[in-house]
Amino acid sequence: MDQYSFGELRLKFNTTQFKNHKLARLYANKLLAISTSNNDSLGTITAYNKLSSLESQLGNTTKALRYVDKAISIAKQNPKYIVSEIYSYYTKAILLHYLGQYKKSFKYYITVYDYYKKIGEDITMNSISLSIALIKSNLGDYETSVELLSKCLDSYENTPEIDRNKKFSEDYKVSVLLGLSSAYVKYAIKNTNKKDSLINIASEYNVKGLKSSIQQKNKYYEIDFIINTGIIEEERGNYQKAVDELNKASNQMFDYKELSSLTALYYHKGKCYKGLNQIDDAIVYFKKADSISAKNSSNFRMLQGAYYSLIEIYKERKDTKNEIKYLNLYIENERINKQISQEVRDDIHTLYDIDRFKEKIASINNSRTRAIVIIGILLTILILLFIFYNRQQKKNKLAFKKLLQDLEDKQKEPILNDQKSAKKIAIDDEKVVQVIKALDKFEEKEWFRNKNCDLAFVAKKAKTNKTYLSKIIHEHKQLKFIDYIRNLRINYALERLKDDSVFRSYDIKSIAEESGFKSSDMFSRAFVKNTGIYPSYYIKNINKINT
Repeated sequence: MDQYSFGELRLKFNTTQFKNHKLARLYANKLLAISTSNNDSLGTITAYNKLSSLESQLGNTTKALRYVDKAISIAKQNPKYIVSEIYSYYTKAILLHYLGQYKKSFKYYITVYDYYKKIGEDITMNSISLSIALIKSNLGDYETSVELLSKCLDSYENTPEIDRNKKFSEDYKVSVLLGLSSAYVKYAIKNTNKKDSLINIASEYNVKGLKSSIQQKNKYYEIDFIINTGIIEEERGNYQKAVDELNKASNQMFDYKELSSLTALYYHKGKCYKGLNQIDDAIVYFKKADSISAKNSSNFRMLQGAYYSLIEIYKERKDTKNEIKYLNLYIENERINKQISQEVRDDIHTLYDIDRFKEKIASINNSRTRAIVIIGILLTILILLFIFYNRQQKKNKLAFKKLLQDLEDKQKEPILNDQKSAKKIAIDDEKVVQVIKALDKFEEKEWFRNKNCDLAFVAKKAKTNKTYLSKIIHEHKQLKFIDYIRNLRINYALERLKDDSVFRSYDIKSIAEESGFKSSDMFSRAFVKNTGIYPSYYIKNINKINT
């Protein structure tokens, strides 16, 4: 990369950001290295804003905020960087908006709006007006949001085409159409007597927006419109059709990891599977929505819906432990989100009858008074465990360091051990080669992630019988079949957790299922057996490295 100038690197970043995020990060870091070594403050601000944009794209909103704060800190030191400072404020406003921190977001929006109003720059002023309309929707004021968004669309369409580039950003129209479609869907859910007509209006805006996003080759908006198509079908009661649309969006995501979109996708898949009476699948996706929403408080309404659905499911299954867990989470989530803004209405509180939940918890907890005595005993045990914990942490640090080194060097790969066994097996060489090639394909296609991947399953894929397959794996992989599959699954989990920030945000059960294990306990035991540390410890420390 040393052959590229600063301007060429910036162009390279812009052309690769949405196609190859790893390469884009290399360009951005090179921009930062060049500008800092040359004491180029403006270049450093640019590099930090590029890195912030990339991390936001990958769903790492908190990390994106740290980069933009560095850009602001440098820009504030010199009045001649006012344009970069205001641009960075605008970026920060958007990131805070994503995080649901509307009060702080609004403060930065106003600062930026006042600046651009002073210099007569319409594009950003219009974009901020749009953002405020979307905040209204997030706060549950759908009627006002629809009114403001309709004015935004009228303003755009009534502007002569020759002047639009001066007044509106390139993606302004699709942003408004997406906002209108989403707001009308939420408005329809709230107004059951007008639901059908409102859903039809939402669908009309969604079709227009999807068409525009495809024409503009804007993959991000295209995916959001496809998700919205699924939500509209769900509200019409077409659950399988909705799942098909949501799966279509999921298959197109690639590096697209915007948290609010992921939450919507998982939450509505959960609702659809619940509608299809596929309750186990519904639980999986409601919990995935919960895992993602923990990083994005702007989705608190979906999170409340997910908790409520889980409460209903566990109540019906007479699983009191999990029912109480999600009752408490529901109430705590309501308490936290009341603090987000005084403008948040009480419709969720009323819809899900939160006071009844509090009474339910109180009645159950009253029957558990004796637990206080047990807690005293447990405290004594905890002191002893604390001593053991400190010793174990030292071992964990060493194991983690070694594990990272093994992953970097690609040296620890027991599933690819090609040492020859001392024993010979009675299988002709051509058949052995055929089976080994089949195993290579089996690994490449990641069929080991199938929960029902047993010896018979793999033998069928390899077009051989179980006895031959077992002997070939034992001789050519130097492993028993069960160890071979376990290693493939754990290595998959290790690599994906290291490289995929969204995957790290899943709960352990979801990670286990994605990796092919039937339960989180089986996954944890296998993880410890292979690595010497627990998955939670590995995830925690990988997150530290990436922040």
